[in-house]
Amino acid sequence: MRQAVMTAPGVVEIVEAAVPEPGSKQIQINIKRIGICGSDVHVWHGAHPFTSYPVIQGHEYCGIVSKIGSDVTDISVGQLVTALPQEVCGKCVPCRRGNWHVCDNLKVRGFQAPGCAQDYFVTETDKVIVLPESFTLEQGAFIEPLAVASHSTSRAGLLKGTNVAVLGAGTIGNFVGQMAQAKGAKVLIGDVSESRLDVAQACGLPHVFNPEVQH
Repeated sequence: MRQAVMTAPGVVEIVEAAVPEPGSKQIQINIKRIGICGSDVHVWHGAHPFTSYPVIQGHEYCGIVSKIGSDVTDISVGQLVTALPQEVCGKCVPCRRGNWHVCDNLKVRGFQAPGCAQDYFVTETDKVIVLPESFTLEQGAFIEPLAVASHSTSRAGLLKGTNVAVLGAGTIGNFVGQMAQAKGAKVLIGDVSESRLDVAQACGLPHVFNPEVQH
């Protein structure tokens, strides 16, 4: 199978590698779509402080289950899935509290652990999210960044009838704005990039501002 290996900043080599086989509680995914995160761009430029080379990128993705482990009973071959990108120890104090996202030994696939920029990828079933059949591959690849928006707006409490300002109209800011609006807020989203503001408006966020432009 093919792997996209970044051997140095700005250098990606396509290499041949053995297809990974799933363990008893793992599944094999035929990767179909991968998102490019802002952090991935930092790795490309050699500006990510916690990533070394070579590295296989890819942590926002969607694919089709191509093989399941012997003990897997709740996931089937052919299902559309995505998965959490974190590798955690499960033993440190944050993990035992349930705060595994700040695990003392946290590794994120695509940065400190191999990512999914390859034809086939293996992951544990407890990280897998089975997606509706109605989802497109592109929608599936957006689940990870959309989860950020869902979580952040849920922490803000009841948003219906409130005014919400979102500073930054990149992918995450755009999703935060859309999620807040879907929850009933009136959203104002700002950025110094006119192209990002154009995308925000195309995504249904009519109220935008650029602080570098006089109004």
